[in-house]
Formats: sequence, structure tokens, C-alpha cells
Amino acid sequence: MSQHRALELSAPTSTMTRALLTLDAAARVHHDGDTHEACRCTVTVLSTLPAAYRTGLVHRRALDLYYSIPAQHHQQTAVRELHEALAA
Repeated sequence: MSQHRALELSAPTSTMTRALLTLDAAARVHHDGDTHEACRCTVTVLSTLPAAYRTGLVHRRALDLYYSIPAQHHQQTAVRELHEALAA
């Protein structure tokens, strides 16, 4: 995946870039059918970022993932955890 290669090439100190690349990869994982893993990855990104980085574009990308999940799946544990992470 190109996101994984981009992560390899990005500096470890590029917090925002690495977070956005990881969220893009999570969106791809969801698109490929593994919603649980996509949510888990997104929650990890949100929970490890400093508060200042969890707003704006990062929050928007995570929210876009949540909104792309059909409502009938919103009671699944991973999706609920994503929702809670977005609300934090």
C-alpha cells in the first residue's frame, strides 16, 4: 500500500503527516471490508496524538470514516469505541 510506503519515508517527528497517512490507510482497510480493524487503527491514532493534533483535518478524516460505516453496524464494539474517541 502506498500509505505504508509513505509512512516508511516520513520522519518519525512528522506527527500530523504520520497520523493522516495512518487514517488514510484505515479508510482503505474499511473500504476493503475490515471495518473492525479500520476503527481500531483510527482509535489508536486518536488516543496517541496530543490533543492539539486531534482537531481539524485529523478529526475530519476520522469522522468521515465513522460516517462511512452503515448505521446498522454502529452498535459493534469497535465502531462504538471510534464514536467515543471522536467525542473525547
